Amino acid sequence: MLREVLNYGDKIDLKPLNNSGRELHNSKTFASQLVDFVDSDIISIAAPIIYGKALVLGIGANFSLCFYTSKGLYQGNCVVLSNHKENNMIVSNVKVITNLVKIQRRQFYRLECIYDIDYRLVTLDEELLEKRLKVDDFENDKEREECKKNLSQFNKDWIHGDILDISGGGLRFYSKYLHKQGDKLRIKIVVRVGNDTIKMEPEAQIVASYKIENRIGTFEHRVQFVDISPKDRENLIRFIFEQERRLRRNDKER
Repeated sequence: MLREVLNYGDKIDLKPLNNSGRELHNSKTFASQLVDFVDSDIISIAAPIIYGKALVLGIGANFSLCFYTSKGLYQGNCVVLSNHKENNMIVSNVKVITNLVKIQRRQFYRLECIYDIDYRLVTLDEELLEKRLKVDDFENDKEREECKKNLSQFNKDWIHGDILDISGGGLRFYSKYLHKQGDKLRIKIVVRVGNDTIKMEPEAQIVASYKIENRIGTFEHRVQFVDISPKDRENLIRFIFEQERRLRRNDKER
């Protein structure tokens, strides 16, 4: 299947995994490319270049691979078998140990960054008021205005957070508060897309929230967007890939 999907020179994003196949905490994404096909499930990939030096992959190490192909994005996991030099380039032979799965680009790529945000919890009471306002369930204008007034009270208690990475599907961030899995949040995100400053307030849900060891009073949260307009999502994706191109360009210039 590899030869049916992949081509020589395809760009690859590498993400370190632990022995259980899960992403390592705070791990970075490395850029590589496909060099050769060795066997039906073994390929050669170029060693990532970090600050002008080749990063030799550890034998036995596990990685998630994202292939940028002419047919779209494909993801699979691999284990490193060996390293060798080829045409003055360090190359790793890796065995692809899972089937390649086609993925949506917008949902996969995560931009690692430090970025300020503000967020707040969305309560059940707020959701009920928003639903009532949406269906216009009022007997008169006074009731409608009272509903709007009550809703505005929820828009005061914002909490500061620091984004660690972000994608078109969600983000990971630090804050000083622990939250529960399933909690809903409204998040203020301001990004620069081209020459425009874009402000958005998507609604998200907590996937995981836990204390960071050795950092007193700091908690990490992983959230998934559950209510974001198509326009805001597209602007967010444009921002992510503009930043990604800028970072890659900076790495090449070093």
